[in-house]
Amino acid sequence: MLALDWFSLLLIFATSISYSFGMKNTAQSFLVVTAFSVATRLASFIFKMWMSHSLGAQIVGEYQIALSVLLMLFTITAGAPTVLSRKIAELGVTGDTKRQNGLLAASVIMGLCVSAAICATLYAIGDKLSFLFSNPSSMPLFFIMLPTLVTSTLYASLRSWFWGRKKFVAFSSTELVDEIVKIILSIVFAGGYVASISGARGIALAMTVSDAFCVLVLVVIFFASGGRLAKPCGFKDLTKGTIPLSMTRIITSLGASLTAFVIPQMLVKSGLSVADATAEYGRVAGMALPLIMAPVTFISALAVVLIPDVASLRSQGDTQALRAKLSSCVTFAMVIACFFFSVYLPLGFALGKLLFADEKAGAFVSYCSMMLFPIAAAQATTPMLNSLGKEKNTLLHTLIGALAMIPCIVFMPKYIGIYAMALASGLCFLIIAIANFIVLKKEVGSFFDGKKVCVLTLLCVLLSVGATFLARILRAYANDLTAIIVVGVYVCFLFFVAANAFDVIDVVGYLRLLAPKRAKIGKK
Repeated sequence: MLALDWFSLLLIFATSISYSFGMKNTAQSFLVVTAFSVATRLASFIFKMWMSHSLGAQIVGEYQIALSVLLMLFTITAGAPTVLSRKIAELGVTGDTKRQNGLLAASVIMGLCVSAAICATLYAIGDKLSFLFSNPSSMPLFFIMLPTLVTSTLYASLRSWFWGRKKFVAFSSTELVDEIVKIILSIVFAGGYVASISGARGIALAMTVSDAFCVLVLVVIFFASGGRLAKPCGFKDLTKGTIPLSMTRIITSLGASLTAFVIPQMLVKSGLSVADATAEYGRVAGMALPLIMAPVTFISALAVVLIPDVASLRSQGDTQALRAKLSSCVTFAMVIACFFFSVYLPLGFALGKLLFADEKAGAFVSYCSMMLFPIAAAQATTPMLNSLGKEKNTLLHTLIGALAMIPCIVFMPKYIGIYAMALASGLCFLIIAIANFIVLKKEVGSFFDGKKVCVLTLLCVLLSVGATFLARILRAYANDLTAIIVVGVYVCFLFFVAANAFDVIDVVGYLRLLAPKRAKIGKK
């Protein structure tokens, strides 16, 4: 209940910022996308809890190994839907629904050809792929789930059609439906209720069937929403943007894999045992970093809402409105970073102890909370670049950021231990953010006045220092939960006061926006 209350407060806070920027429709859409996104993540968390309790760590491990290999393949086909949503948004300005449907058809054909070819090749190779799996039991699961590579391309293309047309309920709700169906089918299949199917194979089959089911649901919604079959068109436009986006995602995946491989080895070379090095990496990658990255949910939700708007404004040539949208997105991201920095710095230790029973993970959250600023800036500007058709720039910036990580993860563990991982990630995001800002300024002119945000950031630093001393006193004389509640309320109150003083947040206006409109009786 405490977690839900905190989420409600954060949701009101985040959407109030959108409203404060004069984006009433955006605030409402943002609320829808964020709510569904968080609900989906909650369902996924419940699913993982059920697996660990009902099936055991070994079966969960087998499934995760197979899934990790499959996710690498998803990056190859993930670019076209993103480009599709931008193109459909641009066509929405002229109301050219025929070409919108034609682009969807082209995206589906491209996705089917690539994914079907990959599936056929991998099925033909068969056992020769065993080197990819550290556990041999995972390989049969991989082949059970491999058809999802085909259905996921259809799924992503259809969702992008809704995304480009700003139908955010259909876009967001299907992920939640997919997760719920997967949970139900997993209980049926993995629980042994179907003959000859159980355990990890049941989960793998559930994922495959749930993906196919959601594709059928999306097809029905597509036709019900006015979508129609059309002659494929725009292959060249889709391909032009798809290749760099897919390469960007591949580089990101390879960077994560390289970090997971190199960091533990470098920690061992620095003097830690293999077990200690593995534990250090596990508490950062599995505990601390997911908590630090949690605020990205809000930023990503706003990006989802704004990307069609940015693409439409670009096609109209409305540079002034385009600047306003970009400024709103970046300001929103930085304010989110300020708020969570103010929470994580003083409460990192307490959160680590309470959530993970691991104070070292909490120390990482506290000491590395500064990472939030480059992460937020990069996560806000990258989708904006893509919506302007600058996918090649995104690829280049990601590549430079990834290359900058390598010296950090190779040489720095000797001196700063696991914190080299934070340094590498922070440097990568900082480079990406700076490069994105340069290109955006070149494209649309000066779009971001950061004076208010800089002052707010300075105030948050001072606020966090005071909150840190308060948290230490409460942890010493009370407990972690008391510290989180008291300091959390203290930080929220002062942050809202500071943000309102600098005209960043209008909570009252947002609440009025959400309030139901009452008919005025007796007045004409």
